[in-house]
Amino acid sequence: MTTVYDASADHLIRKVAEELKKRKEITPPAWASFVKTGAHKEMPPEDPDWWFIRVAAVLRRVYVDGPLGVQRMRSFYGGKKNRGSKPNAFRKGSGSILRKSLQQLEIAGLIVHDKTGRKVSPAGMAFLDNMAHEVKINPPAPVPKRVKAVAQPEPKKGEGKKSDSKKEKGEKTEGAKVEKGEKKPAAKKAEGKKSEKSEVPK
Repeated sequence: MTTVYDASADHLIRKVAEELKKRKEITPPAWASFVKTGAHKEMPPEDPDWWFIRVAAVLRRVYVDGPLGVQRMRSFYGGKKNRGSKPNAFRKGSGSILRKSLQQLEIAGLIVHDKTGRKVSPAGMAFLDNMAHEVKINPPAPVPKRVKAVAQPEPKKGEGKKSDSKKEKGEKTEGAKVEKGEKKPAAKKAEGKKSEKSEVPK
């Protein structure tokens, strides 16, 4: 019999997220479009369906490590926070996201809450095992990687100044040549006047 442990976690979570998307009990809150997943994150998730992926990951985590609570789950989804010049420090993930996810899974009947914590229900166990069996038979297609736009290299500071200085020098030399060309006719006129004076009889 195929179980959760026989399937790849990445493939299983994606498959479970697709199935949870069809259930009315699993709905992202109003603040899911702009909230961060923890204090260690700098930006919200880019994937618009990130809520279903997180709920599927939480369900698998409860299956594997349950029974457990919100505080223990926060450490699973935490990470290092960039503190600038200070050393990075670990911060736990958002407790509100995990709490809402667990509550929705309880309403859907996939998780049970008792004194020891939250653990997967028989219906949730059967649901995950069936999904694992489907993933093992027909694994989903790989997610296409996002291609980053290659930025064009900026010209160096020295090169820009050199090109500008060369242009200025070229303009100056052209201007000087034009001025010299304009002065030559004046000199010729002066020579003509001198010759006329010399030809006049005394």
